[in-house]
Amino acid sequence: MIQTQTQEILVDRTGSGRRIDWRGRKMANEYLAMAYDSIDAHTATRLRSCATNLVYGVDDDGRKRLRAANFCRVRLCPICQWRKSLKLYGQMMRVMRYLEPEGYRYIFLTLTIRNVKLDKLTAALNRLSKGFNLLSKYDDFGKAACGWYRGTEITHNLDMDSPDYDTFHPHIHVIVAVKPSYFTSRYYISQAKWGALWQRALGVDYVPRVDVRRVKGNTAKAVCEATKYAAKSRDYIILDDWDLTVETVKGLDAALFNRRLIGFGGVLLEARRALEQDDVEKGDLIKSDYQDDNAEDLYYLSYGWHTGYSQYLRQPD
Repeated sequence: MIQTQTQEILVDRTGSGRRIDWRGRKMANEYLAMAYDSIDAHTATRLRSCATNLVYGVDDDGRKRLRAANFCRVRLCPICQWRKSLKLYGQMMRVMRYLEPEGYRYIFLTLTIRNVKLDKLTAALNRLSKGFNLLSKYDDFGKAACGWYRGTEITHNLDMDSPDYDTFHPHIHVIVAVKPSYFTSRYYISQAKWGALWQRALGVDYVPRVDVRRVKGNTAKAVCEATKYAAKSRDYIILDDWDLTVETVKGLDAALFNRRLIGFGGVLLEARRALEQDDVEKGDLIKSDYQDDNAEDLYYLSYGWHTGYSQYLRQPD
């Protein structure tokens, strides 16, 4: 048992045995709070209060499952983004499992726009959102797609040798449900045609890059890709350039404010309603595993975050 000052350090693992890095995410959360100190003191306080207490139920096999925690729900919080991503992954897996009897096949679509500087990011995100709304209304899309999920992701180019250094790449990941006959039907959309449709929807004078792949076998891999974070903490917490960190956080905070980053349509939306799934942004972030959890808790363990140790330590019973 790992000990710090005779106190047990939190060791949390997934069902497959992989260790969950609560400590690393909480440290990233605290760095983000430091950036917000000069942007919005109230948000900085919310961030510091996030995930300071974790309560686990322990079953008769000794496995721990998170039963209670306090989350801040700040859009860029590394902890809350991770929990939302887990929740979304679980919900999507349930949806696909629910739809299995219908025999749908899936394609994974990535829709891009040219990189932009931070001051142009809001406009680029607006164009992306408007473009997808138009695309989803086109006859070609409607005849091919039985349902869809879309999620927006933003990456930050931090390669100082790149001509695109310090630019942002907003793009949309889409999972499209199609009939088994789609790939040999007259409604099939080639990659070139996807590019033309997306260019038309965006209203740009260049052909934007579009990646389209048939999901074969492992739908979980496509789901994982589609349910990524909106922006990973390494894209905005740049420890060797704190001024760039603060500038990036401030810009992303403004660009993402009140923005809906995920959406559903067709049979995927119908399945969510049938399963009575709650909203990822506003819903519970405690239970995120897509597998059913009927385990009975024999006892509970509580862990608290100690900033001085930069560690989660067991709280007295």
